[in-house]
Amino acid sequence: MQKNSPVKTVVALVVLAAAVFVIFLLAIKTPDKKQESVTITTATKQLTKDYEKDYPATPRTVVTEYAEITRCFYASDTEEDQIRPLAIQMRQLFDDELNANQSFDDFYDSLRSEIAVYRDKNKIVSSYSVSSSTDVKYTNNEYGSLASLYLTLNVREDGTINKIKEQFVLRQDAAGHWKILGWEYVADE
Repeated sequence: MQKNSPVKTVVALVVLAAAVFVIFLLAIKTPDKKQESVTITTATKQLTKDYEKDYPATPRTVVTEYAEITRCFYASDTEEDQIRPLAIQMRQLFDDELNANQSFDDFYDSLRSEIAVYRDKNKIVSSYSVSSSTDVKYTNNEYGSLASLYLTLNVREDGTINKIKEQFVLRQDAAGHWKILGWEYVADE
């Protein structure tokens, strides 16, 4: 029987260690085929918000949330199955009186029609601006505590930006949350 020389043993161990190292490198560099990449869109991010736990604190932030949801509706990367949850989320920002004026199904059908028109014409809400906090007008009357402010949507179509200016009226509910009571289009001055 022949004894292994120490040199042969060291060479065998080095070769074995190198093989294990190469296999390890291949294993960590090979992508996991089962793992899908998830793209975080504006709509996906918006839908993570929970207004029951963290409702916007001011009239300005309520209108900003409304604008963000509106932007999601018309974004090209918003999936069809995200429209309904976004519509539900938007109606959480509405005053009970406003929600009572139109059923969810009617609201949703109208919204879907408007989204289809925007998509057919390749129109998107590219940006928006909300009145500054100092420009919010507060009043109290028989309807409760009210706030009035403006939202300007910048709608891009064929390289042209059209501004849509709307005046919002919000009412504070019993829980102290500002809810959208209504809005109207404001013609350019």
